[in-house]
Amino acid sequence: MDTLNELKKFIFSDGEISEDDVKQLRKAIFANGGINREKAEFLFEIKDSVSRKKMHKDLENLFVEAITSFLLEDDESPGEIDDGEAKWLRAKIQYKGAADNIDKKLLAALQKKSINFPEMLNYKNKYVRAFEALLFSLRFVTFFAVLGSMFASIALFITSSMQVFEGLKFFVENFNTVDSKGLEHLVALFVASVDGYLFATVLIIFSMGIYELFINKIDPVNRKLDSRPTWLQINSIDDLKSSLGKVILMILIVGFFEHSLNIHYETVSDLLFLGIGILLVSAALYLTHIGGNHKHKEEKNH
Repeated sequence: MDTLNELKKFIFSDGEISEDDVKQLRKAIFANGGINREKAEFLFEIKDSVSRKKMHKDLENLFVEAITSFLLEDDESPGEIDDGEAKWLRAKIQYKGAADNIDKKLLAALQKKSINFPEMLNYKNKYVRAFEALLFSLRFVTFFAVLGSMFASIALFITSSMQVFEGLKFFVENFNTVDSKGLEHLVALFVASVDGYLFATVLIIFSMGIYELFINKIDPVNRKLDSRPTWLQINSIDDLKSSLGKVILMILIVGFFEHSLNIHYETVSDLLFLGIGILLVSAALYLTHIGGNHKHKEEKNH
């Protein structure tokens, strides 16, 4: 039995590996310059094909010793596992879906003897992988937030549109008789509708942002990245918070404007407080503008 094919036929003929078979395997594996890729794959084939009950315990030692020698005693990367070797070993272990006890002994030996140990060889057992798959699937729970925000946004758009319709109706009915009080009422209706539209926009951004971050990208495949609107360029939670923050700031400004219409200015302090409020609003808008420019410059530098 000089060739691996002959040895393979002999071993697989009865489906058992005895102590004598292991001795013949050792002799064939380490003959003619030692172990190579063909012999290493041959050992994996035997390990994965023969039942543990019909396998002599010395085969485990031979397997660990031979594969360790193949990976660590080569001329290209002596003493360490390079990327190609790591990918090959991961593929061989993953062939059956999970690392068995012999694979784990091999990985432990490599971790002890090798200068390095690639991250991809930190093979997780089936229970850990099943839990991580379940945990990853929990991202679909955010779909409730997507749906809820979407329906709430639609409701707000309808409500705000009804306010606009009510304002237009009031304008048409009182076209020739609108006084200052009627004008204030009309402005209040339109400002309230703008407030509702802005908050509905917040909900849309939140809905799309959560969907893109946790579930999937919503753009068609043929749509270029640079054609996406800036408010939808959400790659992280920080981007989502930034987009929401800008719209919420506009809601607060509109709310400030709405309340300023309903206040009766009777003293100088009332006008002073109004001026201070306007200055604070202006400062908030300026800081938002500065922050947006700074972020844009950082993106261009990267």
